[in-house]
Amino acid sequence: MCVNKFVELLNKELKEGLGCTEIASIGLACAKASELIDGEVEKLDLVVNIGLFKNAHGVTIPNTDRYGIKLAASLGAILKNSQKELTLFKDIDRRIINEAENLIIKERVNVNVKYVDKFYINAKVYGKDEWVEVLVLDSYKNVVKIIKNGKVIFYKQEKAEEEIIDITKTTINEMIEEMNKVPIEELDFIRQAIEMNLSLAKKGINKKLDTGVAFGLDSLMKKGVIKDDLINKVCLYTTAASDARMAGLRSSNMTLMGSGNKGIQAIVPVVMTGRLKNVEEEKIIRGVAISCLITIYIRQWVSAVSPLCGTSLAAIGASAGITYILGGRIKNIEGSIKNMCEGTVGMVCDGVKEGCSLKIRTNTENALISAYLSMEEIVSITKDSIIEDRVEDTIKNLSLTSLLRVRKN
Repeated sequence: MCVNKFVELLNKELKEGLGCTEIASIGLACAKASELIDGEVEKLDLVVNIGLFKNAHGVTIPNTDRYGIKLAASLGAILKNSQKELTLFKDIDRRIINEAENLIIKERVNVNVKYVDKFYINAKVYGKDEWVEVLVLDSYKNVVKIIKNGKVIFYKQEKAEEEIIDITKTTINEMIEEMNKVPIEELDFIRQAIEMNLSLAKKGINKKLDTGVAFGLDSLMKKGVIKDDLINKVCLYTTAASDARMAGLRSSNMTLMGSGNKGIQAIVPVVMTGRLKNVEEEKIIRGVAISCLITIYIRQWVSAVSPLCGTSLAAIGASAGITYILGGRIKNIEGSIKNMCEGTVGMVCDGVKEGCSLKIRTNTENALISAYLSMEEIVSITKDSIIEDRVEDTIKNLSLTSLLRVRKN
């Protein structure tokens, strides 16, 4: 695969977002439908897949101190600003909140769950004498059908083959070699991602946000309960970015594959390790690119409906990126991936919520330890069940978790 395809893929999968991606995707679908309604919204019917419901129902909506799928849907319908994509909630003010809550109070917002193993949103918005229905499949911006007053006004295939940049046949070594060769100016968007997510992290350290995990870690470091060392500092900044994001601050972060916490997990540990170790900026940028690319590679193997925690998968990429900036050779980078697959593969997703920052702290520490162990030539061996000689085969083994399916009782 040529270099520009890797850069194209990274550009495609790194997007600015505000708050929890899942809650924003619901607002976005409702905004898209509402834009085709003249006048005020009178009613809203929403159907989402079970996984999306699980991940969206308990997170704070940006620029509000509230949470809930009904409110997110109602806000999107009132805002009518789908051009903002995942940052649409930036436009929320007191008037918008009042209008959205009024729809809920009048019992004009209905939410139902569809038990399917893929991303699914069906938003139907009613005006006075008209209605619009929007169907979104596979990813937050993949609108496949729009119906207005019973007439299909937009339709496309669920996912065209040419839209998919498949890297599952690529080796880890090939990815790293290509990222080493790409001109650094072609990775300027990575620099933007770094600054965006670090800025968010700085806002979550000195203030108790969300569950306050980062605030608590900072306090423990100051009291001497835990050491003020590289590992804990990197954990602090990564956790702080998640706290700030989940608290719904009016600050964007760079998402990865539509997930804000994946973007934080794949980017912040690599950057903070590099800066604390005085690694040159170009090396850090390439390390972040490698981290994100390997995370994408893993996610293409492991289904989106896998029960594994998404940030634990991104932490595998982060560990590889950390090993790279520490000067590790390909065998060390592959070793860090094997260590992570052996050590963190059992972490399950129990819903996107405030407590995700605790998982991110654990994942970040594991990513660092796995990287440093591999630099010492300490790597999980092939007799362990999930570990294979080839790192690519080890990653394929993670895909077995996708055989587990969500079923209605």
